[in-house]
Amino acid sequence: MNSGCSSQVMPTPNVHLRSSKAALATSQRRSSVLRRLLYGSVVAVVLTAGSLHVGRRFEASANAGADSTEAAAQDTATTHQLRTQVAGPMRDWWKPCALVGGTCRCVGTLVFSTILGDAVREINSDGEVSCTAEALGAPSSRNLKMCWCQEGLEWDNDVRKGLASLVRQGLTPRVEIASDESSEPGCDATSDGLWYGCVVMSRRWDTTVIPQVMARTAPAEEQLDMAVRKLDACHRLSPGASLRVLGVRSGQATDAPALPVHNSRVCSVVYTPTEGVTWTAHTPVLHCATEPGTCTTTPCECRKSSDKKLELRTPQGRRCWACSESGKEYTFRVNALAEHMEGQSVSWWPPYGINSPPILWIFMDFWAVVEGCPVIAGYMFLFFCCLLIRKSEEITGGMIPWTRCVPIFGPALKRGEVWRFFTFTFFHLQFLDLFQNLLTLLDTLDVEGTPPIILGDGSNLKCGVGAKQNFMCYPSIGLGSTHTLGVSLVSAAVGGMCSTWVKFSDVVAGASALGFGLSGAIVALYALYAGADLDSTSSVQRSFKDWVWLRLIFVAFHIAMEFVRGMSQRDIAGLWAHTTAFISGFAYVMYFLPPMGDGTLLSAERPYVVACAYDSSGFSSSAPECVRLFSSMYEYQVSYVQGQAFLFFSTVIGWTVFNVVVLHRKVPATGAVLLAGSEVSAVCCNRQGRPGGDGLASNMESKEVILWCEVLGTLAWRPAPGTEDAERKLVARCLNQDPSHSAGGLLDLPAEGEAQSNNVQGKDLLAWRENIFLPVLFKQRGSFIQFVLYDLDPVKKPIAFASITLSQALRSKGEQRMKLQPLEAAKGSWPKAASGCLPWRLSPQIVVKFRYIEPQKALEIKDTAKYRLQFMEEEIKKAEEQLDGLRKQKTILEDQEAGQS
Repeated sequence: MNSGCSSQVMPTPNVHLRSSKAALATSQRRSSVLRRLLYGSVVAVVLTAGSLHVGRRFEASANAGADSTEAAAQDTATTHQLRTQVAGPMRDWWKPCALVGGTCRCVGTLVFSTILGDAVREINSDGEVSCTAEALGAPSSRNLKMCWCQEGLEWDNDVRKGLASLVRQGLTPRVEIASDESSEPGCDATSDGLWYGCVVMSRRWDTTVIPQVMARTAPAEEQLDMAVRKLDACHRLSPGASLRVLGVRSGQATDAPALPVHNSRVCSVVYTPTEGVTWTAHTPVLHCATEPGTCTTTPCECRKSSDKKLELRTPQGRRCWACSESGKEYTFRVNALAEHMEGQSVSWWPPYGINSPPILWIFMDFWAVVEGCPVIAGYMFLFFCCLLIRKSEEITGGMIPWTRCVPIFGPALKRGEVWRFFTFTFFHLQFLDLFQNLLTLLDTLDVEGTPPIILGDGSNLKCGVGAKQNFMCYPSIGLGSTHTLGVSLVSAAVGGMCSTWVKFSDVVAGASALGFGLSGAIVALYALYAGADLDSTSSVQRSFKDWVWLRLIFVAFHIAMEFVRGMSQRDIAGLWAHTTAFISGFAYVMYFLPPMGDGTLLSAERPYVVACAYDSSGFSSSAPECVRLFSSMYEYQVSYVQGQAFLFFSTVIGWTVFNVVVLHRKVPATGAVLLAGSEVSAVCCNRQGRPGGDGLASNMESKEVILWCEVLGTLAWRPAPGTEDAERKLVARCLNQDPSHSAGGLLDLPAEGEAQSNNVQGKDLLAWRENIFLPVLFKQRGSFIQFVLYDLDPVKKPIAFASITLSQALRSKGEQRMKLQPLEAAKGSWPKAASGCLPWRLSPQIVVKFRYIEPQKALEIKDTAKYRLQFMEEEIKKAEEQLDGLRKQKTILEDQEAGQS
């Protein structure tokens, strides 16, 4: 019984479940249909509103033109009726053509606007056009846009040729509409009364309205486009009437109600209801452009019968034509591609890499450069970090011994500090020096490889990469990251070693030698590429020969500018270091013969190694391997080239060791110099001196230097009334205590060094110029420079002082403004400081520029000045003797004249 009950009761829930599912499905379908109807209604309303908005905007201008035409016709003696009047604002609809990104098929006027009809671009279209801001030349934005089309006539090539001829001759096309009183109006004088000017305001490509008199200010291509769109507008005003075009010289004549045909240079009927579009005037032959990068947008013919006519595309996607000599067609197609891609640019920078030099790559795609050229990118990053370390050293007052340990310094090499040959490239005093070296490194990115940067048309900058190939791709024939690092280290070390040959005790720093080494590697790579004629073996059907020579010209220009700089500044050491670094980069490639490229362009690893065509015994079919530089004329066996490179490196290392150990054996290893106020000296095996501020035994401690204090005047100084002519004097003192914390300025404390200026009147303190040479003992800590201002009238008394630490003075790069603190002796004569909360009122200050020189250099300057003074004294003495002789002769002549009289 239970089973029977179960058989009757169990189906009931299943029936209800199926019924609820069916009802739910029906409800969902109804909701989906309602949503679709709602969305469709919204889209329809938007499209209709946009169409009405665009149609009314352009219809308003058409109505204005029609009203002007009717008013002008009423002013004439005889009024003729046009064939068809304007039917109303809804006669010619602006039809939605395509959303942004689609393809618009339009013959007539095309408007690129927002979804609600705010036009941003208006052009004439004769077929398919890509509905994008880039293709139409409109400004890019993120707003949703679409294309609208107002159909017009399909003006043939004869009409376009004729209009282009008018524009080329400097004539303005005047469009006229025929009345209905003649079935076949033409260009004869008897038909003048049957034609009336079609006065329609012209719109430029950016949709701005300009009068017809200003149309000639637009470019020729835009004038042609405006003329065609005006023909369409006039045809819509009177679809059943004939149209003709007059070429007039005066811009005012284009707006006249009527114009006799004899006042125009050219007359042609362009449309009749029976024949359609036509051109009846004689059109001169229009020759196509012949320069690469240019093309003619109207149909044209080649000037020479031997030239080949090419059909290209403008950045807006319009057809254009050019004529090229046989075999040079690729130059036009490449430039057309470049213009097309530039037109598709979404930003003003960069120009999408068409033949762009490596210096622009990092701005095109930063991360692609970092991934494709990690070594050079890593060097640039480390340079920035090291510059920050250098700035930290200045801020901390020498707590970080960066300046002491990193640059090349000859005496430090005697302690075995050979790491300086590799670390000196990371030392830069200021950002300007680093910036120049960064530009050099950016221009040598192709020595490591070509990064796969995607260009604007979807192709790749790197040859052989991507499904879409770019004819103007950049060949990847670099060394790779491993050998790039090797070139960087070797060339920098060689440049540093050779710099010590010229001036052993000078400090060498900067990454310029590294840049020249990479440039030498580039020259070697491209010399091997051109010498082996690898264009025939590459996977890209393109000749890179001319491009290789252009790249070498850029490198040669860089080297030439460095030679000019070195010679003008008499920097023989730097010039020699750069030259040897360049040679070392070239020699590195010749010795190691690294793989060329990464296989995307050249299939073999070392395709530049070829069989020798000649050996010592003449022609041989089984010659050893050779390399060719620049051409087959300069062919060398691999063993010979590697031997010469090895000899170069061995000579550099051997002579450097000989120079350090033998030639400069008398130079003490404890030598030290100051660089930007910081010590440069050896840090290894240094047991002399006492611990300096950087925690290492200082070789510079307690050595005498000359502090050159160039006084540049005072600020906010006003001498007391009546004391303008009183004389003052400035005394510079070196103290071992800080005088700024003492009210008396520690004037009674004996100074370690002292120097004074000449006397100067109080009224001249503002424009004071004085040089004070103060001998001081170098100390990392505990030395202070004090300037004391004395009043000498009536007796010598101190009136103010200013102070600065010795380390700050040595590290300062420009003018230093130090506040003058008044002393008790000044009493009430001292100018009061800022009062009344006026921040622009300053306390009196003294402006000083600090420099330092070694005592030996100071003696040389003193001897030079003494020699010049002696020379000038002798010259003055000779001039006085000559003057005395002339005076005696004059006296004798006067006596003779007196005796004769």
